[in-house]
Amino acid sequence: MRIEKINENKIKVLIDTDEAREWNISAGNMASDSPEVQEMFRTAIRLAQEEVRFSIEGARLFVEAIPGQTDGFGMLITRIFSDKDLDAAVANCSYRGKIRRKCLYPGGADGKIRGTRIFRFGDFENVCRAAEAIHRDFSGDSTLYKHEGCYYMLLMPDDIRVMLGVEKIMLEFSDKQNRTLISHGRLNELGEMMIKHDAVNVLVEYFA
Repeated sequence: MRIEKINENKIKVLIDTDEAREWNISAGNMASDSPEVQEMFRTAIRLAQEEVRFSIEGARLFVEAIPGQTDGFGMLITRIFSDKDLDAAVANCSYRGKIRRKCLYPGGADGKIRGTRIFRFGDFENVCRAAEAIHRDFSGDSTLYKHEGCYYMLLMPDDIRVMLGVEKIMLEFSDKQNRTLISHGRLNELGEMMIKHDAVNVLVEYFA
């Protein structure tokens, strides 16, 4: 995934064919609310925040699918602060009438970016040790899966700003799944859900 900053209120996100295949997404289905599309979008926003300082605080986002330069596809993401901004974004849409577009609050009705991270563990002991290490700093929801002999923990923070420190701790016990090699949707489909909600605190209470 490549992020290009067009101006203070607009970025371009380019997704190659391999990444699109991993997420099971395309330009045609990106307007859906599937777990794969949501995860892809959250990843794009996280990278934009980290790489080009694209802040979404207080904004809605207008998302426009565009063709990729060589393969895959892209998105233009525009910050929207008023109905006037939305009218301007629609008027400037390069592929108006040819593609599906949407205007949304990122992360759901509460407007929060969840910034889901997925970590893979080789054994349950390290899962418990990691939960013990982060539970005082991490705030948000968490889910634990088991798949093909490994454990996968999803962290969905209330505040993405805490994740830099949390990730450093998690990497002492696990491997982060970059580019969603194991996506949320695939874990829901193929994995065994062990703890659906608040996995971090449940692990600390019963196993740490």
